[in-house]
Amino acid sequence: MCGALTEGLSDVPVSEYIRLHVVAADDSAAAQALKLDVRDACLKAARALLEDCGDADAAWDIIGDNVDALEAAATAQARALGYKGAVRAETGVFDFPDRHYGAVFVPAGRYRALRVVIGEGAGHNWWCVLFPSLCIPEGETPTLRSALLEWLRGLPGGKR
Repeated sequence: MCGALTEGLSDVPVSEYIRLHVVAADDSAAAQALKLDVRDACLKAARALLEDCGDADAAWDIIGDNVDALEAAATAQARALGYKGAVRAETGVFDFPDRHYGAVFVPAGRYRALRVVIGEGAGHNWWCVLFPSLCIPEGETPTLRSALLEWLRGLPGGKR
């Protein structure tokens, strides 16, 4: 693992963010639902790997060293839901559009990322910031170790 989480969100330059990009096979309702389930499996696996990681380069190394395990987690979830097509994960530097994650703005640009492509990857996609974690699956509340909460607590008037 990476060592204790010592940096708050504001301590990590946007240029060092690591993104997660999940691309659905197509735009059917079933493919879009599968994309979200695969996303959740990837987030769970990545969070376990990066739980105490406070350094972007260390996080990137861990993701790269474990891309096969992350792909296996995505594939296992897809298979559990009856999907028989290809699921592939890769790391690289990819283009991303402007995004807002609550009060946090992440500008368009090229970012290091874990990309998971389901089937032909011809459908709508989903993305977030994997490190520092700004990915919050639906129905999940952030934990006290969430980088976003750490950042919000550091704002004037934020609870410590």
